[in-house]
Amino acid sequence: MKLNLKKSLFVLALLTVGTSFYSCKDDVDESDLYTFKGSTIISFLEESENYTDFAYVCSKVKLSKKSESNIAQLLSTRGNYTVFAPTNEALHAYLDSIYVTPNYDITQIPDSTAEYIVRNAIIDNGNSDAYLTTDFLVGALGKTNMNDRYITISYDNDSVTNKAITMVNEHSKIVNPDVEVTNGVVHGVDNVVQMSNAYLPDLIEQTPNLKIFSMLLRQTGWDKKMEVYRDEDYEMNHPETMTIESGTYRCPEHRYIGFTAFVEPDSLFVAQWGVPEPDIKNGILQNGEEILAVIKDRCAEAYPDAAGTDLKQEDNAVNQFVSYHLLPQRLTLDKIVVHHAEMGFAYSNPTQLSIDCFEYYESLCTSHRRMMKITEGKQTEGKRINRHCKHKTDVAAGDFYEEYDIDRPGILIHESNKNYLNNALNGFYYTIDSLLIYDYDVPNLVLNERLRWDVTSLLPEMMTNGFRLMTDNEWHVFPPGYFENLKTGKESRVRYLPYWSSTVDNYQGDEINVNGQYDMILRLPPVPYYGTWELRIAKPTYPTFGMAQIYLGTNPENLQPIGLPVDLRLNYTLPVIGYETDTEDWDANYENDRVMRLHGYMKAPYHDGIKRGGGTAITESMRCTKTYAGYERIRRIVTQGTFGPDEVWYIRIKSVLESTATMFLWDYMEWVPKWVYAGTEMEDIW
Repeated sequence: MKLNLKKSLFVLALLTVGTSFYSCKDDVDESDLYTFKGSTIISFLEESENYTDFAYVCSKVKLSKKSESNIAQLLSTRGNYTVFAPTNEALHAYLDSIYVTPNYDITQIPDSTAEYIVRNAIIDNGNSDAYLTTDFLVGALGKTNMNDRYITISYDNDSVTNKAITMVNEHSKIVNPDVEVTNGVVHGVDNVVQMSNAYLPDLIEQTPNLKIFSMLLRQTGWDKKMEVYRDEDYEMNHPETMTIESGTYRCPEHRYIGFTAFVEPDSLFVAQWGVPEPDIKNGILQNGEEILAVIKDRCAEAYPDAAGTDLKQEDNAVNQFVSYHLLPQRLTLDKIVVHHAEMGFAYSNPTQLSIDCFEYYESLCTSHRRMMKITEGKQTEGKRINRHCKHKTDVAAGDFYEEYDIDRPGILIHESNKNYLNNALNGFYYTIDSLLIYDYDVPNLVLNERLRWDVTSLLPEMMTNGFRLMTDNEWHVFPPGYFENLKTGKESRVRYLPYWSSTVDNYQGDEINVNGQYDMILRLPPVPYYGTWELRIAKPTYPTFGMAQIYLGTNPENLQPIGLPVDLRLNYTLPVIGYETDTEDWDANYENDRVMRLHGYMKAPYHDGIKRGGGTAITESMRCTKTYAGYERIRRIVTQGTFGPDEVWYIRIKSVLESTATMFLWDYMEWVPKWVYAGTEMEDIW
C-alpha cells in the first residue's frame, strides 16, 4: 500500500547525506506536503504515545547548515523513507546515559546529538519502496542512511520467549515492525540506532575478541594507512553535473574511501598457532610482546621469502600476513560475492542460491600484488575464501556446474561477530574461522584458473560509494578522476547502468558505458604467477558502439598498440567473427568455438544469463541468447603473452572515430592461463 510517487527534482536535491549539501536552496517545498488523508511518517510519530520524543528531535535537525527546513518537515513530504524510530523510553535512556543525567531534559539536546540520532535512523529509498522486514537479509541494507552509513540486520532469539528477534546494528531490537504509512515504513526499536564513528582499525581495537589482530595492525603500521574516510579535494572541487548525449545528470556528491578486513578472533591464534592466551586488563592487551614473538616465528614459516626485520615494511613476514587480510573497498556482506544474473538464480529470492559465483580481490599491499578468491553457491555453506574444487561443466551431458573433489573447503566468513559492531566509519571487518595465509597453493592451485572480473569490481569506489549493483535502472555518471584505477580523458563520459531489473545480456547484469571521444586507461588486476596468459575483454556487436584501438603495457604514459582497431559495431554472424547459434549438437557447437578462436573471438560465458524478472530462475544463457540476439556480447581475445604477479599492466582504449555519439562497453574481462585455453582438453564454456 506504499505510494511510490516521484518527488520533485527539488526535493531529491535535498536528500544528500551528512551536513554537506550543494543545492541552491535547502528548504522543503510546501507544495510537496501531503494534503490528502492518511498518516505520514511524522504524523504517525507525533500521534503515537511511544514515538513523540523522536518526532520532536526530528524537528530539531535541519536539512543542512543553510536550510530553514527540518527533517520533520521532510518526513511530511512525498517519498519512500525507512525509519528506525526509538521509543520514548529508549531515547531517554540513551540521553540519560551519555549525559549522565537522570531524566535529561530533551529540549536541551545539543544539535550534534540530535543529528546523530536522527540521521542514523532514516533511509531515503528514493523511487524504490521502503524496507519491510520481509525485505531484510543478514548484513547491510542496500541503501545507506542519511549519514551515508550502512544499517546492518541480524537475527537472534529472545532469551525469555525463545522467539526470533530482528536486530538493527546488533543493539537495537525491532519491537514494532512494519508500520506502513503513506510515505514509507516505520520500525519501532528499543534502542537508539548507533553507528561507530571510529575508523576501521580503531573499531577492531575496541572489539574485545580481536586484541591480537589489532596489535598486529598497530605493529605493522597498517592501522595508519586506513585512517582516511573521504576525498576532501573532491568534496570542494567536483562538478555538480555532467552532460552526455542523452541529457544532463548529477555527479556523485561524495567520494568515500573504504576498507574491508577479514580478521581472526583471538581464540584462533591460540588454537591454530599456539600463542599464549591474551591477558587483557581494562581492555588492554598485557602480554602482547610474548604473543608477537610466537606470531613472528609462524609468519616467518608462512612467508619464507619475506626477510625484512622492520614490521612496518612490506618485505617483512608479519607485515605481509596482515596486509593479505585487507581490501581497499567497503564491502557489505551481501556484495562480497555478487549474485544477480547467474544461471538458476532469481534475484527476488536471494537466499536460494544456485551455481558457484566468484569474486577475485587484490589485497591492500602494493609491493606484493596478491589476490584472494571468494566463492559462494548453494553447496558452499557460506562465503569461502580460497576454496578449491572441480566442477562438472559438460552441458551436453546435462551437468550444471556442480562441485566435486573439494580438496580445499576454504575459510568461512562469519556473518557477524557475536554481538559486536563490525561497521566502522570507513569500512567493515568480518571474522573468519581459520588463519588466512597466502600459501603456495593459493596462486598455484586456487587462482590457477580462468579469472573473470566484472569491470565494476576493479573500481573500489563503485563498491565503497554504494553504486555497484544498485537496485535501480537509472544512469549514474562519474567525472574524470573519480576512479583511481580508471583514468579518462576530458572528452570521455563515464556512466554506470545497474540494469537491476532489466533484461540484458551482461555479466552480473550491469555495465559501464563510456561515451564521447573516449580515451581511457584501466589498471589491470594481477595474474597469480609468472607464465603465459591470455587477456580477454567483452565486445558488443551493435551499431551504436564504435571502433577502438587497444594498447597494452606497464608504463601508462607509453602503452603500445595491440593489433588493428577493434570494430565494436560488427555483427557477430559475419564471417570475420564466425558466430553460429548453439544447437543441440554440441560437437558442432564446440567446432564453432574453435573457428571463432581462430578469428580472435569467443562466445559469451555460459555462467550468466538473461533475467526474466526477479522471481523467475534464469534458464537462458547469455552465451546463446535468443532474446538478445541482436545485442549479443562476445569475448575479444586481446593478446597472449608472458605476465608476472608483481607487474602492473594497463590497458588503454581509444576511440578512432570522429563521432562522439558512439560508446565503449566495459562489462567484464578475463585473465586465462595457457593450460586452460591451449591445454589437452578444450576450455569449458562456463
